[in-house]
Amino acid sequence: MTLQTDNRSRCEAIWSDHRHQVLAYCLRRASSTDAEDACAETFLVVWRRIDEIPPAPKTLPCLYGIARKSLSNQTRAFYRRGRLQAKLTNVGMAPAADPMLVVVQGADDKVVTDAVRRLKPVDREIVMLDVWEGLSRAEIADVMGMTRAAVDQRVHRAYQKLSRALQPVLEISSLNSPPIAEEGGT
Repeated sequence: MTLQTDNRSRCEAIWSDHRHQVLAYCLRRASSTDAEDACAETFLVVWRRIDEIPPAPKTLPCLYGIARKSLSNQTRAFYRRGRLQAKLTNVGMAPAADPMLVVVQGADDKVVTDAVRRLKPVDREIVMLDVWEGLSRAEIADVMGMTRAAVDQRVHRAYQKLSRALQPVLEISSLNSPPIAEEGGT
């Protein structure tokens, strides 16, 4: 086999093994259209830089790192468009409504997502990698380009902040829930 055939086979195997996980990662962070674009961009980078993609088990964290950068590029472009739209508004041209701003969530989801959004962007991403993606702390360190100790510290602090932010909601929730029978009681 030639090197080109080996690279193509490896790229196809990475796509087959990880496309659903990368798309799910992107969908949890962006609209479906933007998530699909970021996922496609991720695998385009894989195709272009296949020799730099580590073998399993480090492949998926590497893909998450690439997807994270693709989503970050999309976010920067989104804000650039927003600044341009603001300038156009001042000139008398009204921008079209952005479908990304229309989100349907339940009231309980909103409380949690608001608390998560108040975290620093890096801490928010680490929490999402931990909870949503189920990565180990070592894998999160690889994705984020940090040491394991830094990730451990950030996760601990982020969960403390979330706990403090959600404490009033949890107290109200426990007041409204029925009492739990003690063990052995009726």
